[in-house]
Amino acid sequence: MQSVFIDISKYIFAGIIALYTLASYQGAIMRDEEKVRRVCTIQNILMFSMHLLGFLILYILNEEDMKYVFLYFAQFVFLFVTLMVFDIIYPKASRLLVNNMCMLMSIGFIMIARLDFDKCVKQFAIAAGGTVITFFVPWMLKKFKSFRNLGWIYGIVGFALLVAVLFGTKVFGANLVLSIGQFSVQPGEFVKILYIMFVASMFNKSISFKQTAIVTVAAAAHVIVLVVSNDLGAALIFFIVYIMMLYTATRNVGYLLEGTAAGSVAAFIAYKLFTHVQNRVAIWRDPWSTFETTGYQICQSLFALGMGSWFGCGLGQGTPSKIPVAEKDFMFSALTEEFGAGFTIALLLICLNNLILMMNIASRCRTLFYRLVAVGIGVTYGFQVFLTVGGAIKLIPMTGVTLPFVSYGGSSIISSLFMFALINGMYNMRQD
Repeated sequence: MQSVFIDISKYIFAGIIALYTLASYQGAIMRDEEKVRRVCTIQNILMFSMHLLGFLILYILNEEDMKYVFLYFAQFVFLFVTLMVFDIIYPKASRLLVNNMCMLMSIGFIMIARLDFDKCVKQFAIAAGGTVITFFVPWMLKKFKSFRNLGWIYGIVGFALLVAVLFGTKVFGANLVLSIGQFSVQPGEFVKILYIMFVASMFNKSISFKQTAIVTVAAAAHVIVLVVSNDLGAALIFFIVYIMMLYTATRNVGYLLEGTAAGSVAAFIAYKLFTHVQNRVAIWRDPWSTFETTGYQICQSLFALGMGSWFGCGLGQGTPSKIPVAEKDFMFSALTEEFGAGFTIALLLICLNNLILMMNIASRCRTLFYRLVAVGIGVTYGFQVFLTVGGAIKLIPMTGVTLPFVSYGGSSIISSLFMFALINGMYNMRQD
């Protein structure tokens, strides 16, 4: 009976997320606020239904261990309060963005709990604390206009944090973490926000050739430090974000083409100079020749993708734990194995919906600073999703980037919460 229930649940999960995704796009094109609220209510019902079903299966599979019940109710209260507080305090916030954020977090909670219960508890605690802090971000953004004038402070603090990471703890060969006692943090996740604010603030002051040259040098310094610290995913994100923000500020196609050419040359030079870049490319080109060593991770990811088919093996029925650090870099593969390709395609469409909403908000911002911040956050979010999914399916070399809100990682989820809070803050200001 248990196996039949889990087998049926595969199709229920697929149906729920398909309906949720359809509602996301319907809500995005509606102009009637009352209709949008009805769509958002349907989304909430679907999200809570998926969350309940996921934890019910985990409860059954783990011999009716009550710790899953307690964690479920704690997360239910958290998600419900998050939705209500945003609706009450910021009635003009984008409910579609808030709903998508909560939906992605609920999917992450289910999968992380399936892989490692203790990590799910930690992830939930960090997400709850981070959400409380970010509740104040839209209010602060509206209250204090001086944010747009602190460009050099953002740049200096961000660069200093990246340099400090060079002397920090290595994780899988890359300098990513700073440890403070028993706590560890990935500063690069927060520097992304400081970097966006820095570029936006500098271009808000001037887009002259001299100012552009200064900002370009500063941006290049950030990227070089990231390459030296082996954080290739972040280096790519910083580069792409700068090119897109530069083009948005200046509308100069020449800068766009020159930046792309310079980036291509820099990538070639980095490949020739740095062994770790060569190793990443070699693993990407032929992981099977080193299956038992460096290619093991990507090979297991491909096996998981193949095992999942359209509707997956069923929650708890696959072997995603065979993929090293599946809960971080390869969460997409783990989800595909147990929930199916149909489920993860819908998940990607939700991420695309977020990107569309962010760019729509950017297009409506009248102040250059806020428009650039919105574009920077949107490109960061969209490109990060592309890097983690592209690496998992072997479309591009693996870069060690997490799937926002879904993958395990305290620094990742807090920085994602801050970015979504900033976007909602600008949406509030646009509405006003």
